[in-house]
Amino acid sequence: MFNGRKIITLTCLLLALSACKKNDGKENPSPQAALPEVHVVELAPQDVPLSFEFAARAQGSKETEVRARVGGILLKRNYVEGTRVEEGSVLFQIDPAPYQVALNQAKAQLAQAQAQLRNAETQWKRTEKLFKQGYASEKTRDEARSNKDSMEASVQLAQAEVDSAQLNLDYTTVKAPISGITSMETQSEGSLISVSGDAGLLTHITQLDPIYVIFSASENDILSLGNMVERGLLKNPENKSEVVARLRFGNGTEYSETGTINFINPTIDESTGTIKLRAVFPNPRGKVRPGQFLRLVIDGVKRINALAVPQEAVMQGANGAFVYRVNAGGIVEMVHVQTGLTTPDGLWILDEGVDTGDRIIISDLLKLRPGMQVKPISDAAAKVPVEQAPAN
Repeated sequence: MFNGRKIITLTCLLLALSACKKNDGKENPSPQAALPEVHVVELAPQDVPLSFEFAARAQGSKETEVRARVGGILLKRNYVEGTRVEEGSVLFQIDPAPYQVALNQAKAQLAQAQAQLRNAETQWKRTEKLFKQGYASEKTRDEARSNKDSMEASVQLAQAEVDSAQLNLDYTTVKAPISGITSMETQSEGSLISVSGDAGLLTHITQLDPIYVIFSASENDILSLGNMVERGLLKNPENKSEVVARLRFGNGTEYSETGTINFINPTIDESTGTIKLRAVFPNPRGKVRPGQFLRLVIDGVKRINALAVPQEAVMQGANGAFVYRVNAGGIVEMVHVQTGLTTPDGLWILDEGVDTGDRIIISDLLKLRPGMQVKPISDAAAKVPVEQAPAN
């Protein structure tokens, strides 16, 4: 017969054995269920439209200083400051009286010289005739010809004096050299105008339509783009009008007109390492003003056969940028990559290190290590929403 102590001991052993069997069933799941899940994006080549943005500043397409070319009293200003003037319109009137007097004197001297020339020509003809008849010496003939030539030079000099006096008189009427918007006047009516230094500056005229927008690109950016063109990675449209420039104002609103790039400086600024470029925009209503700070965006270029991933998939290590890739066996691999441009949707184009079909991990990156086995889950939402590259 079993005593009470033996019965209690046997019961405890049976309960412990039963508990062990239950725990064994719970703590030994299948190996597949224990694998960590990661989201991946499968790389596929696509033609990605690129957009480049720069800080820029507006500048008048023509900016001219209006200066007095003769001195005198400023009698009148014929325009309203800050308004538009047309090329050739009269802006200022300088006292013409002294220059009219000088012109009259020059004309009188010209008339005198012309009279002397006519007399010298008459003397020359008479002397030449007498010389041929043998009644005048060769010396007399030469003196008459020399006097005629001297009078011809005097007439030319007097004519030049008349032209100069007429030009100075015309300069008393100051006209607009270009069409545009005038600045504040720098000399008020009644002032004595000089032609030297700032005393001769009367106003400025700025042409607003079209308007220039100046911006700079770094030397590295230009070299990178040039390298991609050489490698055939950038597609320039056949129609150059497809490459357009757009403007955004400081408050974020976009300018309604589009522009084009019309100048690239051939030299690099040594102090900044940048290259200056210029875009031109229609500005019929004068909405863009010189000196205005803007954001310039260039659209119309495409990156060919781009492999792009979300920016969070790219990490930085001691040897540069890298991504985690899942191979065919579900093993995590570290792949060093060379990053390129970003897409308008914020994805990062990988220029080197990955191939079409690679599965790049985009989640739980800090928990991963090379050599781990994971369960990849395709993330269709991470694909680049752009047009597919044409099949080769």
